[in-house]
Amino acid sequence: MKGLFISGRCIAAPPPADWREQLAQKLGAKPRRIGAWAELGLYGALCCMADAGETTLPQDALLLLTSRSGTHAATGIALEQMREGLPMPLTFLQTQPSQLLAMVSAQLNWEGHACFFAGARAQALLRLAEAQAGDGGALIGWVDDVGDVSNGDDANRGSTNWVRLRRGGPQTQGLVPAFSDAMFLPGGA
Repeated sequence: MKGLFISGRCIAAPPPADWREQLAQKLGAKPRRIGAWAELGLYGALCCMADAGETTLPQDALLLLTSRSGTHAATGIALEQMREGLPMPLTFLQTQPSQLLAMVSAQLNWEGHACFFAGARAQALLRLAEAQAGDGGALIGWVDDVGDVSNGDDANRGSTNWVRLRRGGPQTQGLVPAFSDAMFLPGGA
């Protein structure tokens, strides 16, 4: 089977101060009803796909996502709301990592195999992509929480790191071979 090569990358740790404005511009409007974690992840995924020169993901590609902290801030808010009763429905929805997978899928006009792995290492995701990705390759993201968003000062917190992996042979021109944790390092292979 052909190896995986990096065709696009977004390393934003921390993201630029105007990442929310950039996301709204990419979408044509501010996103609604999703939490800051999902917004940050969507921003990174779209930047990565733009870097790869793609607007859609092939149907046989994988979409893999991991995080060290997951939706930590949204979960904290939901727990606070639970002290007074049930959490608000949108707050509860924002605690679900799958929300980001659904948003990325919708934006890339893609239906396929998508998974969230809590705390997975980049090397494990790369091995999974090598074993399961078809000719469409994979889009792999590592998104960490933006922190306490209650004060609105989340512009430079968190991280959104993505790589677009494509299948190719040893002579694939212009693509960088994908190797373990270095995938999520600026300029890393």
